[in-house]
Amino acid sequence: MKFQFHEAPVIETERLRLRPVSAGDLGDWMAVWRSPGVIDYLIDFEDLPQEDMGREIIEWADGIFVEGSGIRWALTLKPSKAMIGSCGFHLFDRRHHRVEIGYELHSDYWRQGIMSEAVRAVLGFCFDRLAVHRVEADVVEGNAASAALLKKAGFSLEGIWRDRVYKRGAYQSLWQFGILKPEFHALHG
Repeated sequence: MKFQFHEAPVIETERLRLRPVSAGDLGDWMAVWRSPGVIDYLIDFEDLPQEDMGREIIEWADGIFVEGSGIRWALTLKPSKAMIGSCGFHLFDRRHHRVEIGYELHSDYWRQGIMSEAVRAVLGFCFDRLAVHRVEADVVEGNAASAALLKKAGFSLEGIWRDRVYKRGAYQSLWQFGILKPEFHALHG
């Protein structure tokens, strides 16, 4: 099942504007992925991505919106229009009322609360506009910063997917996090 939006909505927070990703974001998104430490825990990349892979990911973002299974937003710091990261959801399951989220942020903007602000906004959208009951997030084992961000947002560590992905010549385990709608609203109102 899918959601029904004619165009991806724009979300505004105190400091951020989350807008749909576009082909014009390729250069900015490449800069995000190439900033120090960003791809270390992203399971989609074996090495620094090249532009052809960047175009494929933008096509993927367009595709999940068209098929109604997700939205990936470009994160911009107001009033700038430059993309400094992305955040969104995919694997929208209307029958079971759940989605999975993902995100990345240029390392120049780490530890400023930017991704926490974006994740809260995306969670609010998912729980209130999509009426999902559960949001999940998978984190490569060892990514303490991402785990801390999710816990701060109200997620609970629910388990470990042992050797779930194969990356850079080795199996990687994933921590699975989840948050339920009542938990989010109790924490964030």
